[in-house]
Amino acid sequence: MTALVVFMRKRKAWLLGTLMALLVYLASASLQMPGKANAKTSEDSCKCGFLNIRFDSIVPGDSPFFINQENADCFGWWEFVTLNWPTVPGAGFGDPGDMSPVAWETYIGSQEMYPPNGAPPPPWGSAFQLPSGARDLLHTDKRMASTTKLLTVTNKLDDVPVFGPQNTGQAFPFSGPAWLGAQNNTNVWYEIKLNQDIYNFVVSNKYYDANYQYAAVQKGIPIVFPMGSYPGPTGAIELKAAWMEVPDPSNEKWKRYKLSQSVVRDAVTGKYRYTVVALVGLHIIHKTKQQRTWVWATFEHIDNVPGDKNSNGDYSFYNDNCQPRTFPVSGCALDSPSPVTVTCAANMPPPYYLCKGGPGPVPIQVTRQTPIDQQAQQVNAVLQAFIAKNYPSSVWQYYQLVNVIWSTNAAQNPQKPDTVPIRLQSMLPSSIKVANVTMETYAQTMSCTDCHQYGTIAPTAQDTAPNWAADFSFAIGLAQSPKAGRLLKRIKR
Repeated sequence: MTALVVFMRKRKAWLLGTLMALLVYLASASLQMPGKANAKTSEDSCKCGFLNIRFDSIVPGDSPFFINQENADCFGWWEFVTLNWPTVPGAGFGDPGDMSPVAWETYIGSQEMYPPNGAPPPPWGSAFQLPSGARDLLHTDKRMASTTKLLTVTNKLDDVPVFGPQNTGQAFPFSGPAWLGAQNNTNVWYEIKLNQDIYNFVVSNKYYDANYQYAAVQKGIPIVFPMGSYPGPTGAIELKAAWMEVPDPSNEKWKRYKLSQSVVRDAVTGKYRYTVVALVGLHIIHKTKQQRTWVWATFEHIDNVPGDKNSNGDYSFYNDNCQPRTFPVSGCALDSPSPVTVTCAANMPPPYYLCKGGPGPVPIQVTRQTPIDQQAQQVNAVLQAFIAKNYPSSVWQYYQLVNVIWSTNAAQNPQKPDTVPIRLQSMLPSSIKVANVTMETYAQTMSCTDCHQYGTIAPTAQDTAPNWAADFSFAIGLAQSPKAGRLLKRIKR
């Protein structure tokens, strides 16, 4: 009986809070958010649940309220629209063939945010710089000069900076090859981007140096990222993107994809080269006052795998006529006895690594294990139809929300350092797993928070295997410590 009373009291408190948020929202519905003086007219806003999604560049700091899954899904789409707003004057929202960066692509990459040896990151908004090995190629390939991103992460054996707890773009397997091959015989590239609120937080606390993270928790200061509010500041946003190479960008099919120009470090040759890439997956995680355990939204292209009625059937990661492939491997690529066979069984990790001198990528057969939630499908239909009507050629009408994870009673920020796993409560959806087929290909029975609750601070000489929680962020764990000589110089100053 006591447990029931506690539950009812919590439920009553949640309903009262939601009602108050609704009243605040209705009272302020006619007010503009900061910076909206030049926003588009009301014709460029889409009614979605209780939200009115503005089609402009202002990223919402929070939802006026989270009351049900529909509103959480609508908020995910609101973030998606604004984060993918064009940054070049005159560019339209999702113009086919436009390779200029959208808003989130101008954010700082995790490799830039956490340079080697605990060095400070470059100033926010610094011009994109090619690595020295790629700059040497400018005289032979002029396209290098127009690139706006560097992609290097595909698998564990890249000898370049890598992301995440398993040093790979994929969430699984923890040990073994985890790259993803597309049907055009190229591999998928991954990147992480961090917004300015995270940049300011890290720089002001010097958390780009792992020693400062360790010192903070030793002083009883928890790692807590800034929260967004409505209306108000944006709050911390991390994005993880999956990109597929496009060898034939003039092909009509790519008018359905967001394209960008990139330099990649080829996993087989070890050399830098120019390529065009197409966005096939995007995670957005956002810390807000209402969602202190973050909002977790994930999107995909509708032509990734079977299951979407609007797909054109030309799938990037599935082939109806798949045939097994058997070939020899040796050296660093070997993870099982040679020869190896890449089967047509769905969602099976590859049996060999991509590495210098090894075989190149081959297609991996991928399917979606959990169908997209019915509520998400309904919200997708609303937003896709609105984009098709108001921006008829936009590539963004061909993207879909997979799902949004949120909390009906998000835990408060810790007052002192916590250890992993971070305790979660009241997380929805609770009955199904949320996975992106381009980033959790081999772990579709897990959800984002299943992994991110283990995000820790970066290791140091004093704490080589930390278990101090880093507010769900894996990216901050990439920070390094200064070398002994540099650290001594800092102390002398």
